[in-house]
Amino acid sequence: GPAVSQDLMLRTVSQLGTLRATTLGTAFSLVQLDDGWQSEWGDWDTPHPTRFPNGIKIIADAVRTAGMTPGLWLAPAALVARSAIAKRHPEWVLRDARGKPVRCGFTAPGIWLHALDVSHPEALAHVAKVVRTVVTEWGYKYLKCDFLHCAAVRGGVRYDPRVGRAERL
Repeated sequence: GPAVSQDLMLRTVSQLGTLRATTLGTAFSLVQLDDGWQSEWGDWDTPHPTRFPNGIKIIADAVRTAGMTPGLWLAPAALVARSAIAKRHPEWVLRDARGKPVRCGFTAPGIWLHALDVSHPEALAHVAKVVRTVVTEWGYKYLKCDFLHCAAVRGGVRYDPRVGRAERL
């Protein structure tokens, strides 16, 4: 959420690492960084610059050092209009017949989400690149992929209408 930060996560990981060293902590094996780490919904390759000034690889490294698996939450098929990806690639945003972005959900604090048109090969390649970056460069071995229904939302004029709803997931 809006309070998550590099400092908070590093303190929490340190505390969990200390607890893990006791009998009570043996059940802890995963630390997941949840919503709020990203600069905007849709910009899954850009950590929030103020909250995570050193990026989020530092968090994954700290989790591993503490003997646990680093996990990361992301919603690769959802974005907001103000995201850099929506501005750079408006053709990747799923739109209705009138050209308006298709909404695929609503989340706190009052954010309407739009769907990424993953039938567009470049949008799908972008998602694959984000996942590769998160896993291989940043070191997150557990991914919680949320809001995947946005990839299969009904309606909209898709880049490739032959790609079915199940394929888009």
